[in-house]
Amino acid sequence: MTWAVANANVALVKYWGRAPGAGHQPAGTSLSLTLDGLTSGARVEERPRAAADRVAWAPPGPVADLGRFVARARAQLGIERPLDALVVSNFPVAAGLASSASAYAALTTALAAFAADPPSGDRLAALARQGSGSACRSMLGGFVQWRPGDDAGAVTQVAPAEHWPLAVLVAVTGTGPKRVPSREGMRRTRTTSPFFDAWLTAGEADLAAVREAVRSRDLTTLGTVAERNALRMHATALGADPPLLYWEAATVAVIREVWRLRESGVPAFFTIDAGPQVKVLCEPGDSRRVERALAAVPGVLRVLRSRPGGAPRILREAPAWAASGVLPGPGGEEARPHGPA
Repeated sequence: MTWAVANANVALVKYWGRAPGAGHQPAGTSLSLTLDGLTSGARVEERPRAAADRVAWAPPGPVADLGRFVARARAQLGIERPLDALVVSNFPVAAGLASSASAYAALTTALAAFAADPPSGDRLAALARQGSGSACRSMLGGFVQWRPGDDAGAVTQVAPAEHWPLAVLVAVTGTGPKRVPSREGMRRTRTTSPFFDAWLTAGEADLAAVREAVRSRDLTTLGTVAERNALRMHATALGADPPLLYWEAATVAVIREVWRLRESGVPAFFTIDAGPQVKVLCEPGDSRRVERALAAVPGVLRVLRSRPGGAPRILREAPAWAASGVLPGPGGEEARPHGPA
């Protein structure tokens, strides 16, 4: 049995739109920050007397997609025996917090341990991308760039997690699954929004500015461009037919609160992925004040604390947060995650 854990990521320059064709290739280049503490774990073990794989996801996620990925990964990795795979996340699933990125990054890492010739680096990132495009960014820690292509430079680390100890606060404004999954939302935006081409063009300039801001640890530039990029992504999605609106009323209220904080002299900046949650970046010394302000916004259910995080890891036993609770097992029965391998 093998356990692996991986972190979610937040895109500072967004991935929103696949290139036509197969392979989960992005239409444009994105840049993300891997988030410590927003974590998924994957437990994989062989089923020597079974005829098929068995998969589960807790909290409940898109299990059918997970099953197809395990079967495809087994074939590519040369794993002959069926597997039992459980994915667990310590934050809401399918709610705009990149749970699929962390889930498939963790699962890919665990599956690779069963291969006779385990892939690494770009090969491993390419495999993770087949489950969720943005999972390839969670295969590296810190600040990560992903551009179209399958070569060695497709997924690269711009700076490690320790380069810039930013604080990231996540204002959770809804915990249910979003009505339109990201995959469908991206397809609809690319094929129907009249703003899509302009969105891609503007993203290239945003990318250059954010990459330089990361290297120079310039929060004002990073935050200003990240906010602009997020708002343009959602404006492009609103231009789809039918329109895509991922926000709740509390989402808008948090945006206004972040702007109010800046007017009062606190350098805080937001970004929003395909969901109602708002991620706020600030310096560690301002994080408590920002956290209190976000928690006081009507409609905010809770505020999660994070910071730049690292790459996936193999564990000898279940992570403590997974081992302590009862999770849905395969087939819907209750099951506790296994202990030490």
